[in-house]
Amino acid sequence: MTTAKFYVDPAEIGEGRLRLDGAYHHHLSRVLRMRKGQSLQLMDGMGGVANGSILEISSTYTSIVVGEVYRVEEERPRMILYQALPQGNKMDAVVQWSVELGAAAVVPFCCSRSRPMDHNVNRRHKRWCRIAEESSRVAGRPYLPEVGEVCSWPDLLEKIGRTEMAIMADETGGERPSVALDGEDPAELGLAIGPEGGFSSTERCELLAEGARPVTLGQTVLRTETAGMVLLAAARSHFGLL
Repeated sequence: MTTAKFYVDPAEIGEGRLRLDGAYHHHLSRVLRMRKGQSLQLMDGMGGVANGSILEISSTYTSIVVGEVYRVEEERPRMILYQALPQGNKMDAVVQWSVELGAAAVVPFCCSRSRPMDHNVNRRHKRWCRIAEESSRVAGRPYLPEVGEVCSWPDLLEKIGRTEMAIMADETGGERPSVALDGEDPAELGLAIGPEGGFSSTERCELLAEGARPVTLGQTVLRTETAGMVLLAAARSHFGLL
């Protein structure tokens, strides 16, 4: 049976006892139907991990005995998915899948062919953060991924320029990801994914000017919400993280 995993406040994960309430208590007691004495895993989202055992389950909270805390090193390279904002609710799936695949951060952005920013962006960002936390919890990731706020094209270019190494999915052609990454050992890797229809020629040139390397994802045309997952998987496989 898979061990249940939960995030807790870093200040509460030290050896001793803690309580889970709210949604986590409901999930543990009503959905998983866990019982006194069962084991679970606690994570602080910053690399701290501890095993725990259920001491008591009341109507409003679960009391847990916490064992020794140990630290897990963050994966290298730390991968950041820069995703052009897709139409509809597709960004929900992008966040879920990319977090499950190991993205350390997801940054949505607007460009000429993407969905424009709207008045609901703050509400949607909160939903993406909830999706990221839940996906990360289920996956058992010691480090809680970040979901950036939707940024403009100029802001995206600035972020790409500050990223140690960046590659972009380019439907006009480029090297295979394994070739572009061969011999590289970055601490941080950015992966830029364009919208349906791809980046415009101007946008492509601006990304290249910021140091992004074009890579191909093969002969087939992938949807924007799929392309990032393929590139993430290829990069993680190259660095031995799959």
